[in-house]
Amino acid sequence: MSPDLRVLAPHGFAARTALGFHPRDGRPVACWVVHPTSGDAGALARLDRFTSALGLGPHTGDRLTEVDDYRASLTAAGGWATLWVGDETELVAEHDDDWLDALLDRGWAMVVVGYATELAGADNAGVMAYLTSGRDASVGVVRAA
Repeated sequence: MSPDLRVLAPHGFAARTALGFHPRDGRPVACWVVHPTSGDAGALARLDRFTSALGLGPHTGDRLTEVDDYRASLTAAGGWATLWVGDETELVAEHDDDWLDALLDRGWAMVVVGYATELAGADNAGVMAYLTSGRDASVGVVRAA
């Protein structure tokens, strides 16, 4: 998957799709990587509110937080995926066929919210390195609608 798929970037943060792999079964996992577009304090505060609205948990937890359906869901069609928070569109990103296959196979995507602009271009190894670096991140599972 191309690591540079761009999205609409409201409020100083953006997201992109990425393809990860489940540590237990090795099968593909659709990932939604959210990151700030700058180190601006206002953008980081909005990213905090976004993380709170989703109800994501810490990436160091024993298990992934399952985001309640009333909080968020994912849809995908025509090469574009949409993360819906409540009744509003929050983020839209391009996806490829492999990402869509993983979303449809599992019925969910892992959402990763990090606080580093370099996540905009990180591949799976880069996202995993970020998560294991001890840097701040929140994660959760969002179901496909």
